[in-house]
Amino acid sequence: MDDKLTPKEEALLAEARREAAARGQGTPLPAAAQPEPRAADRPAPTAAERLAQLMEDERAETQKHKEKMRRYGLTIAGGILAFFVLWLLIVFRRRR
Repeated sequence: MDDKLTPKEEALLAEARREAAARGQGTPLPAAAQPEPRAADRPAPTAAERLAQLMEDERAETQKHKEKMRRYGLTIAGGILAFFVLWLLIVFRRRR
C-alpha cells in the first residue's frame, strides 16, 4: 500500500500546521477562522483531530469508489466473456 498523501491531504496538513504555529506563537486567529461555539459536554477537536477525521473520511470515500469500480469491472468482464462464448457457439454451429 502506498503511504503518499493526496494533494488534498497535503493542503489540509499544511493548514493544520499553520494553525498550530499561529496558536503556538500566541497570534490570534482571524474572526472567520475562530472555532464556532460547541456544547460544553464535548471539547472542540484539535486541528490534528479534525485533520485525522477529514483524512479518514477521504479514505472511506476512496474505498467505496474502489469497491464500486471493482464490482463494475467484474460485471463488464463477465459480459464480454459471455458475448465471446455466444459468438463461439454461433460460429461453430454454422460449420456443422
